[in-house]
This record gives sequence, structure tokens and C-alpha cells, in this order.
Amino acid sequence: TRTMIAACPYAWPWNILGLPGINVPAGLTTAGLPLGAQLVGAENSEPMLISLAAQLQNEERWQERTPPHLA
Repeated sequence: TRTMIAACPYAWPWNILGLPGINVPAGLTTAGLPLGAQLVGAENSEPMLISLAAQLQNEERWQERTPPHLA
């Protein structure tokens, strides 16, 4: 468990509890590095989380953005 906590300090509680989660892009830092947001749902809410992530992608169009340092 300590290795998992060190590798993923913010995701391990949800993994231990068996709750589904999904990580989505959440913008860029002032240095141009990508940020992510982890969305966690109740048991058996995987379809809702995937649908929400798809809606966010459709609205935000992340796939069309390039971080400034890669442009």
C-alpha cells in the first residue's frame, strides 16, 4: 500500500474503496504543463463517469488544443 500511496497520493483512497474514477484534462499551469481533475463516482457509476467525460471532451475540445511549449 505504501508504494501505491507514493505513486498515486490522491487516487489510492478511491482504489481501496473500489469506487470508480476518471481523470480528465483541466487546463494548463502558468508554465504550460497540463493539469488533470479526477472525478469519482458512487459504486457502479462507471457509465455516468464515462458519459460525463465524453460530454466534457465534446464541450472543451481538448483534442484540438496543443500546450504552448509543444506548438
